[in-house]
Amino acid sequence: MDISMDSIGNRIRERRKELRLTQTDMHRECGITSGALSQIENGSRVPSAIAFFSISQALNCSMEYLMTGISSETKNIEIFGNEKKLLDGFRELSEDDQEELLGLLELKLRKTQKARETSAKSSGLTDTEKGNMVG
Repeated sequence: MDISMDSIGNRIRERRKELRLTQTDMHRECGITSGALSQIENGSRVPSAIAFFSISQALNCSMEYLMTGISSETKNIEIFGNEKKLLDGFRELSEDDQEELLGLLELKLRKTQKARETSAKSSGLTDTEKGNMVG
């Protein structure tokens, strides 16, 4: 586990970019200037505890994750086989290719949902019979 300002800054930058936030967006969200954020992301400045908390809130992640790269929320998640292959491959794609792949995923999910709805309708089950409680 690497706890250094360089690694913390890298995680902040990576998470910000993952969320497609600019340094200006971060300034609006948590009041940290672009220059200060740039120094934090480059590991040359240590944020105050309050600024660090504000950054974690703006990035919608825990301070623990920003410090260690490990979140208590993700410690128990295991990724196997095809899931790992998909995740690793996704990370290698350009942003445009990631967007295209997400669009394809949404299309497949809608198709699956429609198939489920059609199957439920054709089986003639009511909401109560399907196990859905009303009220």
